[in-house]
Amino acid sequence: MPGPKVFWIGQEDRAEFSRPDSRKGRLYPGQTLSRHLLASLRAREGDVFSFSNPDAGANYRGTLISRDPCVLELEAIQSRDVTHDPLPRLGVVFSPLKGDVLSDVLSMAVMSGIDILQPMVADRSIVRWAERDGWDSREKRFEGVIREKSQLAGRTTRMQVAPPLPLKSFLEKRETDFFLWFDEDPEGSCAPTEILDAFRHFPVTRWRERTIWSVVGPEGGWSERDRSCLRKPEEEGRVFRISLGERVYSGEMALLASILFLGTFLSPMLSPEGSRKGHDTLPPGEQ
Repeated sequence: MPGPKVFWIGQEDRAEFSRPDSRKGRLYPGQTLSRHLLASLRAREGDVFSFSNPDAGANYRGTLISRDPCVLELEAIQSRDVTHDPLPRLGVVFSPLKGDVLSDVLSMAVMSGIDILQPMVADRSIVRWAERDGWDSREKRFEGVIREKSQLAGRTTRMQVAPPLPLKSFLEKRETDFFLWFDEDPEGSCAPTEILDAFRHFPVTRWRERTIWSVVGPEGGWSERDRSCLRKPEEEGRVFRISLGERVYSGEMALLASILFLGTFLSPMLSPEGSRKGHDTLPPGEQ
């Protein structure tokens, strides 16, 4: 049956359970979800769908038991325990771009499994979002795109879009995280394949309760003042410089490439299963 892989239970939908710890209950969909199930998908009684409440961390199997009114029987299914999850969070730091490209960025980030997007202002940033520029209205638009793409991808966690920060402030707030710094200067930088090979050596426990950030600068490139902000995390071994080679990428292309690299290529390697496929020895300095 075509349609989203999972439906998020929203504010206009009503889920009722006999008690808080009950595994079974009823879902009374609001107008939007009812129309999608009955008109778009032409659901019949007995059809089964997946539902999620991402804010509560709860997932359900829902069986349509009535079309008029639209009612589904919910049964809780086991969710992944993220409190003891060795997988790192995945974040993308980017300088806002001109034009209407952010919807594409949001879509790829959601479907690539990114956990948080962080707009930042660097020295050469052309677009400088701020709360006074109507950040709240942008945030509401983001929520709609995130919800739509998450449902299509079968995602049961909500990607966060953080308010803009200056680059220096952002780095100071992330004292234990790791950074994949996409740099237009190839000197001292690694190719993406070299980064993948290096990360295979690290134990899974290295990433627990940390975030790995992909950091993409403005189209004008990084300034010397931007680079000076890296001194402390670089001395602590938390910065990995990446070069995309001699090709000149637009800001949009570089950002999409970084999202794809982090979510599609690097992330699977960081799982316990992916880590075991790597080498058994640690690189120099980590033994």
